[in-house]
Formats: sequence, structure tokens, C-alpha cells
Amino acid sequence: MGLQRLDHGQVGVPVDLLQHPLEVAHGLMVMKRQGQAQALHRLENTDYPLPSMTGAGFEGVAGHRRVLRLLESQLQAGHLAHAYLFTGEPELGKTAVARRFAAMLLPEVPLSRHPDYWEDDRLGNLKVQEIRLFSDDGPEFHSQSLQAFLNLKPSTGERRVAVISNIGRLPDVSQNLLLKTLEEPHPNRVIILTSPSLSPFVVIPTIVSRCQRVNFHPVAEEEIAQLLVAEGVAADRADELARLSRGRPGWARRAATDPEVLDRHRLWVQRLEEVLGAPADVPLRLAAELDSCQLAWRSSDKEQEDPFLEALGSWQMEFRRRMLGDLHPATWARLLELSYDTLGYHEQNVSPRLNLECLLLECRRAS
Repeated sequence: MGLQRLDHGQVGVPVDLLQHPLEVAHGLMVMKRQGQAQALHRLENTDYPLPSMTGAGFEGVAGHRRVLRLLESQLQAGHLAHAYLFTGEPELGKTAVARRFAAMLLPEVPLSRHPDYWEDDRLGNLKVQEIRLFSDDGPEFHSQSLQAFLNLKPSTGERRVAVISNIGRLPDVSQNLLLKTLEEPHPNRVIILTSPSLSPFVVIPTIVSRCQRVNFHPVAEEEIAQLLVAEGVAADRADELARLSRGRPGWARRAATDPEVLDRHRLWVQRLEEVLGAPADVPLRLAAELDSCQLAWRSSDKEQEDPFLEALGSWQMEFRRRMLGDLHPATWARLLELSYDTLGYHEQNVSPRLNLECLLLECRRAS
């Protein structure tokens, strides 16, 4: 089955394209409805204006206006949740918004020297001693463990606020300790967690159930380009980075400082084209090469994006481009669907090489 024309210039896709509820491609928004990617909508059809500022506290934040309005309204009404879980794919700006919100909750002094603020956004695992009230060794990266911090009364403001980015960094024993804190909340304490996924392999379901979930979605290309231009990026480069960002302002800002990011994108697209219709050894060699790149990345300082995710993102953009421009889009729609399966398996720590081999062997059959 091909694409189906809907009302007002929308296009229906009769296959289950997405693991995620919302994606952006070339100024188009793909929305999932009841297990089916139902329509592509122009981003301009959203029910809120394009300017990126929602109050002084969130000034300069690109996109996420519904999220910002929700947080502002709760703060103004004094009806705050004891714990929030910001969810959405990496580099959408979840931690940046969490810090802005924390600064609004703790306006007395900057967060960097606020005694009522606790944060952990490191890339490494968050070990038990950083969470537990009492431990033999004590916390390594904080003056107080999270539970010790939350047990004390606010010293400067009205609240104590803790931010933990990427909750999946916590092993199960640490997540269970955190769960006890969420189940017995202290008054005037706010905990903000972020996670790229709600998979039970990433965050235990009981933590999800104890938090107010706030969903982050990709940001319009126009807003990301405006953000980059405001930060001194040339307009042409800002437009191309915004297109490649797939709605992720954090990725775009980081990529703006990486002169090789556009070349790597073109290289991954070229490598995909080499796989299409090729002998079976070609996709297998590419999977092995990318697996080696990912292994090297794991032992690095991780300043660049995971090469597995970078390559997969470039391929997804190419699948979308061909799906929207091909007279027979079903093949590309199926590959796009499979690419999201691949992403899901990656989150579940399936062997990267085996995962890539399965996807690339399917790509080989496309021509």
C-alpha cells in the first residue's frame, strides 16, 4: 500500500512507522495514533505561535512551549509535583529546561552556588553511595548524597530541588533506592528526572508511576536555525544543521562546534547507498565497521555523538526523504519502521553488530 491523501494536504501512511510518538523530517511532523503512523502535518499547523520565549524564566529556550506553559502554570498556582520525569529522545533540551525550572524554583542565588540545589548530569553511572543516606564510602562526586540532601530543610529558599539527567545511568539497586525517596516525598522538595526512554530496560516502571511525566518532542527546524543564528552560526550552516538535527536543539548546538559533522552525515548516507542492492558481504562489513567505531566511542570521552546513533539518524533521514519522494514509498516506509526497531533494540543493549546486520541486510534488498 502507498501513501494516502488526506484532507488539507496531509498524507496518511498505512504502516506502523514509529516507535516514538512524534518525529520531524524536512519541516514535517509524523504523528503516531493508536499504533499507526496516521498523518504528516506541517509544523505550522500546530496550535501555538513560533516565538521561543515563554516568560523570562524560559527565555531563549527553543520550542517546547506546551511544556514551558505547564511548568509555569504549576509554579504560579503553587501546585507542584514532588517529582517530574522529563522524557524524550536525547538532546531535545530536557536537562536545559530542568535547570531553568530549577532556577525559577530557587530564585535567590544562581544554581551554581545555591545550597538548596543538587544535580548529577555526568555521563557515568550514578552509584549507590551518591543516592543512599548513609554509606561506608560516602558520595564521590557530591558533598552530600541525594537522600542526605533531601533530608535537610531548605537553608536559603522555600524548597530543595534535585535534578538527575538520564535516569537510565542508575543501576537497578540505585533506582530502587531512588524509588523509596519518591514513595515517601518530603514537603517542599522537588525532584526532576530525565530519560530518553520509558523502556523497563532503562527505567523501572514504578519510578515512572511515581512521577508526573512531561513529554518532550522534536523542535521545528525554523526555531533551531534561529537559535543557532542568535549564537553566531552562519545562516546557511544553521539551516543545514537544523535540518540534520531531527528536532534536537542540543545536538544542533553541539554540532555547530564540530566542523566535520556535515561530512560524517554525507558519508553515512553514501555508505547506505553502497549497501542497496549490493552482495551480502557489503552490509556485513559495514555493520562490523560501525560496531568497531561504537566500541572505540564507548572507551572515549564521548564528546561526539554515539556513531551508532549518528549513522542510524542519517539513514532515517534518507529513508524519509525517499519515502516522501518515491512513487513506490512502501519499501522506504518499511525500512524506516525497521530502523526504529533497531533503535529500540539498541536501548535494550542488543549486540550492536547483530542489530546493524539485521537492518542493513534488509536495506540491501531495496534498490
